[in-house]
Amino acid sequence: MNQRILLIDDDPLVLKSFSRLLQREGYAVLTAASANEAIAAISEKEFDLVLSDIRMPGKNGVEAVAEIQARLLEAGKKDLPIIFITGYSDLSASLKAPFHGEVLQKPVDNERLLFAVRDYL
Repeated sequence: MNQRILLIDDDPLVLKSFSRLLQREGYAVLTAASANEAIAAISEKEFDLVLSDIRMPGKNGVEAVAEIQARLLEAGKKDLPIIFITGYSDLSASLKAPFHGEVLQKPVDNERLLFAVRDYL
């Protein structure tokens, strides 16, 4: 079975490019364009990894991941590994992100991203 990755980003180009890259590597990828979409997806499907942008409209990626992890815990499921990707130095969210997972700065080198994904899976 393919390992499943939830990819969260409000930029459609990022969703498309990262999704294609990960699918070429054999991962099953579900994309979410917002925190709310991601939270809904977690309640419907199981994933092996979350790859999330930090800065998004509404809930940021750190808030989304915290809620996802809380819902998984409530359901008696294990925490998911998290990789954050950000192009901004949104200080408050960026400082909290390392407590939830690894943080990669955009632009992310494809090989660096794949290395991080393989490392967590």
